[in-house]
Amino acid sequence: MKKLFILLFLSFNVFCFSQKIDKQNAKFTIRGNIGIPRTISSSMFAKSFNGVYEGNLSFNARIFSNFFVGLGYQYSNFFNREEVFVFYTNKNGALSYATRLIANAPYIKIGYDYFFSEKGYVAYSLNTGLMLNSYKSVNPDTSISNAPFPSSKFSCPYVQPEISANFIVEDHLSFSFFINYNTMFYKFDPKAPRFNQVEEVKIRGNKYFISYFTFGFGFNILLNGKKSASATE
Repeated sequence: MKKLFILLFLSFNVFCFSQKIDKQNAKFTIRGNIGIPRTISSSMFAKSFNGVYEGNLSFNARIFSNFFVGLGYQYSNFFNREEVFVFYTNKNGALSYATRLIANAPYIKIGYDYFFSEKGYVAYSLNTGLMLNSYKSVNPDTSISNAPFPSSKFSCPYVQPEISANFIVEDHLSFSFFINYNTMFYKFDPKAPRFNQVEEVKIRGNKYFISYFTFGFGFNILLNGKKSASATE
């Protein structure tokens, strides 16, 4: 998966730097994305959860040239891997599982818009903030495997580099497709969602922080109508 992300990133760059248009984006932009997270690490977390969807929304201001900063909010939703827990349930006659990981994350956004045509630009950005996480619908489990029974809530900082190709469709609106890579500075604890008794989870590696990439579609609302203004104005 990491190789795929690198390949897509390089493809974006080759495509975008083939030509440059001397334009500036709007002074203010509202940027939104929605996509599907795909876990890369840790292996234990990847065995436990599938990404369902992730969405974010930010308000941004161009500070000089095509550099911009903004504030945003992101919501992420993961669901326990059904093929793992259905098998575990059938084998052990335990409770059925419908455990989710919900993440709410305010963030700061820093980025740059690179115009490769009159109607197209690539946005390079970095989101960083604090992710507030909570496991939902956790099955109660008092087995020694999950002791000392940690809280179902945790918080951690995160960083999320992102690249998107944007295409202006009218004066104040552009649509995009994007890919980003999120690293949560937190090592997955299978005891928190009460998964540590599940052999298929317990045998997996857990050496690195939780990380995943997300791909999907987005939109930019361009405020004050300066999407095509010359950079020399």
